[in-house]
Amino acid sequence: MSEEDILLDIEQCREITPTSSLDDDNRKELLWEKREENVLHEWRKDCKIRSDQHEVKGKKNKIKFALFGIPSIMIPIILGGVSSIVPCHSLIYSLGMMGVGLFGGIGMFFNFGKKEQSHFEYMNRFFELANEIEAELSKPKRHRIACDVYMEKIKHEYNKYCSLSPTL
Repeated sequence: MSEEDILLDIEQCREITPTSSLDDDNRKELLWEKREENVLHEWRKDCKIRSDQHEVKGKKNKIKFALFGIPSIMIPIILGGVSSIVPCHSLIYSLGMMGVGLFGGIGMFFNFGKKEQSHFEYMNRFFELANEIEAELSKPKRHRIACDVYMEKIKHEYNKYCSLSPTL
């Protein structure tokens, strides 16, 4: 293959493909109207509701984490401290250790700590998204981001958070 063949191939490719990507001059930007603002207000309201729901669920999981975690720590400490002072029957120690195993097993199986963390994370994400929408809508229309671009961005984030958030 000669250099002349290569040059001819390059010239043919240039003829097929346009040299620049021009925007469509006929395309009009979506203007901020009441309809678009109402949709964003609905998304903001739903984000606040979801944020509150995740906060409640996170607090419930925090309580469950403490209810199953603290006995797993305290029972062995109490049994160990009492054993040197008061002689106890081995059945009491066995039942105590079974209780520790039960509390620990339930805590590990349901993993309340991870659920708590996940709910609080999505509480913050939905809250931040609601605040972002509120901040954008509070600006005068001429200072806002293009409506279609902004709505696409918010819709994408909203759908992502809704699909990835833990169940309520």
